[in-house]
Formats: sequence, C-alpha cells, structure tokens
Amino acid sequence: MSEKTISLDQFRKKREEAKAQEELEPFEGCLVWLHCPNCQKIEYTEVRAPGGRTHRCGTKVEEVEVFLDLRAELSFTLENLKTIEAHLLEVGQNRLKKLLARSLEKTLLQLKASEEEYASRLQKAGGGRVVPYPQETQPLVERFAEVQINPLGLYVTPFRLEPHKRFPNNTKEPS
Repeated sequence: MSEKTISLDQFRKKREEAKAQEELEPFEGCLVWLHCPNCQKIEYTEVRAPGGRTHRCGTKVEEVEVFLDLRAELSFTLENLKTIEAHLLEVGQNRLKKLLARSLEKTLLQLKASEEEYASRLQKAGGGRVVPYPQETQPLVERFAEVQINPLGLYVTPFRLEPHKRFPNNTKEPS
C-alpha cells in the first residue's frame, strides 16, 4: 500500500480556490409573474403552482415562470436598499419644503418596503440559502449587461422590467 503525503499548503490552496469559485457561481431559482386577465392585475410570487391558480375575482390567472440568478437579484436589491437609505437621509436633512419632503419620504419608505419584500421573496425562492455576491456592484452591472439604472439610481433587473410585456394578451399597460 503506497501512502501519498498531502501537503497542507496544497490542501489550503485547493480549498481557497474552491471557495473563490463558489462565490462567483450563480444561485439559480424561479419566480413567477401572475396576471389576472379580468382585473388586469400583475403580481409576482416565489411559489409555483403547477395546477394553476385562481385570482380573488374567480378568474384563472396566467402565469409565466422566470428562471434567474437569485444571488444577482439579491445583490442588486441590497444595493437598492442602501441607495434608498441614502435618499432618506438626504430628505431628512433638507426640510426646506416640508410638504414635498414628507411626500417624498413617504414614497421612499414605500419603495424601501417593496425592496425588503422582494429580498424576502428571493430568500424564500432559494430556500433561505441565497447570499449576495461578495464583490462590488459595478462588476455585477458589467456581468449582467441587461440591468438598467433608473433616475433614482436604483438598479432595475430584467425580471422586474416591464412585466406587462410578458403576457401577450395583456392590453393594459401599468400607469
């Protein structure tokens, strides 16, 4: 029986390389866009329903499954939350026009709540094991070229961009 000696340095190097590779790998998952043809309401969910589902109004809902990188979505969402927090601090410091500042602050708080909900749903879709990419956001933007930045400085990923266009029978565009 020949015994092979294992170098501790080689073992550590191999383990670090594997960890570095794992940090760059996507975490594939699925979210589902839902459209009620009767109400013209569009929503998303992390729960698939192979047998279909019925909306509150009693109409069968159209569904479109979208497979995506949950890590990238979570990374962009967390960056959006940082940007919203910065805007909230800015609004809190500039209270020249109190009425405008209050309505802007209310809107930003609603936006923050929706981003937090989205992050929560991403975690649920990934079974609670989704971690954001460890790198800065700019390399991610370059890696995912289809990501857009809106006028507030928030990242809009392809999943959340124009969901009404995913349903060919949808005649109403959201306002």
